[in-house]
Amino acid sequence: MLISRFDSDLHSRKPGFAWWRMFTWIMLLVAGFLGSQYLRHAQQVWAELHKLPASDAEQALGLRFMLGWDLGYLAAAFVVIIATAGCILRQPWARSVLRVVALVLGVWLAFRGVSLWHQWSALEQVGDSSVQQQLDAFKRPLLIALGMQVFAVPALIWLAWQLGQPAVRLQFRPRP
Repeated sequence: MLISRFDSDLHSRKPGFAWWRMFTWIMLLVAGFLGSQYLRHAQQVWAELHKLPASDAEQALGLRFMLGWDLGYLAAAFVVIIATAGCILRQPWARSVLRVVALVLGVWLAFRGVSLWHQWSALEQVGDSSVQQQLDAFKRPLLIALGMQVFAVPALIWLAWQLGQPAVRLQFRPRP
């Protein structure tokens, strides 16, 4: 009897503002923007790769490595775009996919943030004044990126948790 009452309360509630939907839209927009950036960078790397003489194998290897990372990030952005669009349309398959994507992104951003912080700390220990001048130029963008990662990691983990909640799960029923 308690379960049926709880179940009827879930169905009778009017859908209000849901932060998980807002965050899903933000993820879609960010993934679209970053995907376009990776695509543009990959096109630039591809153009530089074709300009290289055949004898410059070492530089070509470095550019191919960069191109591989760009294409990997582009594929990841595409997966995020598909998963978020599916969640926005409340497709049943998209909820579990976006949960996994959010957790993987959260772990990846946490790992990258920690490694970036360690690299920064190691470079700050260098006593060379020219290195310090270059580091000063990158300090603000780096701190902005780290700040965004500090916000994004808990938000992604929260989104994965939210998508597992019964009230959200019920919104992803197959359409007739």
